[in-house]
Amino acid sequence: MNTPLTYDDFRERIDIQNVLRDAGYHLNRRDGLRWPSYVRVDSDGRRVHGDKFIVTANGKGCFHPPEMKVYSVVSFIVNHPDLFQEYRPGMNPHHLVNLVCNRLLNQPIDPSMRNIIEPRRQSRPFSVKDYQFTYFQKLNAENMRQFAPFFNSRMIKPYVQKAFASYFMLAAKQVDNEKNISRTNLAFPLTIPGSKDIVGLEERGRPRLDGSSGYKGKALGSNASEGLWIASPKGTELKDASHVLWFESAYDAMAFYQLHARGNDDMKEAVYLSTGGNPTVMQFRGVIKEAPGACHHLCFDNDMAGRQFAENFHTELRHVRERLPKVGEDMKDYMASLRNPDDLLSGDEYRLPKDLQDAYGQYENEADELYSMKTSGLCPDFEIEEQTRKAMRLHEDYYKKLMDKLSIGREQGHLRDLGTYDIPDWAIPAMENGDYDGLTEDETNALNTFLDKHFPQGFVSEVRWEDTHEFNTRPSFGPRNDHAVTDRGESPYLAVKTYAVRFFHPSERDGVALPNLTVKREVPPDGSKDWNDMLFQKEIERIKTEILGPTGEKKVTAGIDLDGDGEVEINESDEKKIALGKSR
Repeated sequence: MNTPLTYDDFRERIDIQNVLRDAGYHLNRRDGLRWPSYVRVDSDGRRVHGDKFIVTANGKGCFHPPEMKVYSVVSFIVNHPDLFQEYRPGMNPHHLVNLVCNRLLNQPIDPSMRNIIEPRRQSRPFSVKDYQFTYFQKLNAENMRQFAPFFNSRMIKPYVQKAFASYFMLAAKQVDNEKNISRTNLAFPLTIPGSKDIVGLEERGRPRLDGSSGYKGKALGSNASEGLWIASPKGTELKDASHVLWFESAYDAMAFYQLHARGNDDMKEAVYLSTGGNPTVMQFRGVIKEAPGACHHLCFDNDMAGRQFAENFHTELRHVRERLPKVGEDMKDYMASLRNPDDLLSGDEYRLPKDLQDAYGQYENEADELYSMKTSGLCPDFEIEEQTRKAMRLHEDYYKKLMDKLSIGREQGHLRDLGTYDIPDWAIPAMENGDYDGLTEDETNALNTFLDKHFPQGFVSEVRWEDTHEFNTRPSFGPRNDHAVTDRGESPYLAVKTYAVRFFHPSERDGVALPNLTVKREVPPDGSKDWNDMLFQKEIERIKTEILGPTGEKKVTAGIDLDGDGEVEINESDEKKIALGKSR
C-alpha cells in the first residue's frame, strides 16, 4: 500500500506547468521560455485576452499579472477549483487538492476519498441467506467425517473440534452464473463484539493434494474491519471473560487450545478470538471496550508482523484509555483517518467538522502563501518573516481548537449530558461566543434567564447544525407572544428558527476510566512461526515416538491416530493390510 502523500510532497514533486496544462492552459511561446507563460484559448484557437499565468523562475509557482500574488501547486487548485475534472459544487477544496495531485502523480486514490464525491457501486453486503450451512454434530460420525479433511491436515483432534462445535460450520455457496456448481469451505462466523449477528465468515478451503494449505480468506461482503471470530468452549460471553486470547486465524486458536487446555480450566473458560488476518483498529477497540476487565493474551504469529500487531494493540489500548471516549460524533471520521495514531495532525483535514475545517483552511492558506513567497524570489526577507509568524499563529490556533475538541489533557470519560434543547438561532452567537451584539433587551434577558435556570454551574454545548426547525412555535425560550391563549394549548413564545443544542456539564463526567488491563504476549516456546505449526511439529514427534523405538525399529502398530483417542487402531494402520492378506 502506498504511503499517503502530503502537501509538501505535492509542492516538491509536481511542476506548476503540469497543473496549468491540466487546467486547460497552453504554453505561450511568444513570451519565451525563461519566464514561461500560459494562456487560455477559445474554441477557435485564439488567445483569451487577460487570462494569463506566468511561471516563476524556479518553476514552483505562478502569478497572474498584473497581480503579484504567487500561487503554488496547492493554492492554484484551491483558488481555481472549477478548472479541474474532479471538482463538484460544494466540494471541500483541500479534498480536491488530494484528488488532483494524486492523479497527476499516478498515485492510487484511497477509495474512502473517492466515495465522498462519487460513491462507487459496492459489493452486496454479506448475508447468511446466500449460504447453505452444515453444522458440526458431536454424536454423528458421518457428519464429523465431512469436517475431517479440514482438521486432520492441521492435526486438530476431534475433542478440540467438539469443544468449538458451536463456532464453525461448512458453508456452501453457489458459484455466480453457474446453476449447478457450488463451493464449500470451512467457515468461522464473524460477529461484532457485543452483538450476536453474523457479519461475515473467515473461510478455509480443503487442503490441496500436495498437502499445502488451500484457499483462505473472508466471505464476500464481510465486515472485516469490525467483525471477529469469537468463541469459547464453555460458552463464556466476551463481556464476562477473565482471559481473552487473540489469534490471526481460528486454526491457531484451536491449536493453542489443544496444546494448553488439558487440566487448565482457565483455558476452557477463556474466550478465543481470530482477527482473520491483520487485526484492525476497530477490532482492537471493540474488544477492549467489551472486555475491559480481562487479561488479554496476544497470541499473534511469532514473526515481525505479529510483533507489530502486539505493538498496535498497546497503542490502541492507550488511545481507548486516554482519548477515544472523548471523540464526539463529529470527530469520528477524522480520527479514523489518522495515518499515525500517535500524531493527531496526520488525519484527512477534509473530514474535520466545519469549525476546525475553517481554522485549518486559514492556516493552510497562509502556509501556502509563505511557501510561494519563499520560492518565488520576489519577496524581501522582512515580508517572509512576517508571513511566517502569521502562519505559525494560525497553526497554533488550529492545534488548540483540535485539542479542545478532543478534550486532550482532561480526565477520562464523557462530560455529563445535561440535555438537548431547541435554541433560537438569534441566541447561538451569544451562547457560543458571548456575542450579544444586535440582541434586544428582551432577548438578552430571555437567554440569560434560561442559562441561569438550567446551567447554574456553566455548560459546554454542541450545536447540531443539521437538526434545525425553520418555524418552531415551541422554542426553549424567547420573546413572549402576548396574544397567545396558553390555556388552550397555544405556545407562549413567538415562532422562530431553532437549532438543537446538546449541553454538557463543564467539569463533571460520566463513567470511570478503563482499568489497567493485563496484557501478555504469548509466542510458541519452540520458536515455531505460529501455534498450528507448533502443534503440527509436536504431533509428528509424538507419532514418531510411538512408531519407532530407541534404535529406530518399529515399536507399535504404524499409522495415524485419526479419531484422536490416543491409540492407533488396526483399521488406522498399515497392519490392516497385513491382516487382510493373511485372511486371504
